Amino acid sequence: MPQVDAGWREVGLGEWEGGLFRKMVSEHHPMAMRMWAEETFEVIPGAERSAEFAARVRDTVAQVAAAHVGQRVAVFTHGGVIGQVLALASGSRPFAFVTADNGSISRIVVSGDRWIVRGFNDTAHLEAAPPAGEPAG
Repeated sequence: MPQVDAGWREVGLGEWEGGLFRKMVSEHHPMAMRMWAEETFEVIPGAERSAEFAARVRDTVAQVAAAHVGQRVAVFTHGGVIGQVLALASGSRPFAFVTADNGSISRIVVSGDRWIVRGFNDTAHLEAAPPAGEPAG
């Protein structure tokens, strides 16, 4: 049964909420360039602190894993959260995985305190289907 959990909400972008983030990034605003260089959303005024974001995401994954031991769970969330989950699981740089495509599938396995990355940004299911009446392939 689907459930909504606030722990999966996107990173708080402070003054750049409501579409301003995309605009600032697309315009290569100096603060956006600094954000990429320093790999932190914290440079955005009022943004969620990196340590708090990481803790929220880590706790949310742990809660879901504990509630579903031995089960597969599908989570639908935002790119910043996906990037944070995979950075935590892999021990990578903070922004190593923040570029997930919309609708892509990333997979982790959680076994106790151990998180394993099994896939990132799979978009094979999004490939264009053949026009109606035409065979696939």
